[in-house]
Amino acid sequence: MNKLFSYIMLAFILTLIVVSIYIAMTRQSEPLKEGSPERTVQIYIDNILKDEPFKAYELISEDIKDNCLYTEFNNTFHHSYNRSEVETTNLVKVEIVDGEAIVTVETSSIETSIPLGSTERKSRHTYVLVKEDMEWKIVETSFPIYCS
Repeated sequence: MNKLFSYIMLAFILTLIVVSIYIAMTRQSEPLKEGSPERTVQIYIDNILKDEPFKAYELISEDIKDNCLYTEFNNTFHHSYNRSEVETTNLVKVEIVDGEAIVTVETSSIETSIPLGSTERKSRHTYVLVKEDMEWKIVETSFPIYCS
């Protein structure tokens, strides 16, 4: 009887572990509306997380690029987000005021610890965007766009 209970508990714990890993690995952000400021922010974050700095740099406004060369951005872009800490990006709100868009997003990650369960970490980031050549470009973030 004691052995049977131990096997059942072991199977239950292993099932919880497998389900937690599956959920953590399959969580993805939904693509936002194309051409919107929030989609620009989503693409920017995705490019940083995928280690594609040139694509992220292309989403920065020309004014910022004048003071931040690509080589500087390339050497320091990884400070913006840690790939191991961001699993999903969710839109919190978008405000468009006087031609500027203010986009607030929440990034989250899940840390699984056995046998205690999992912990979700969340942080919010704000971006200011303007239209340049009919496309939304980032002019400011809640953390610096790193350039030396």
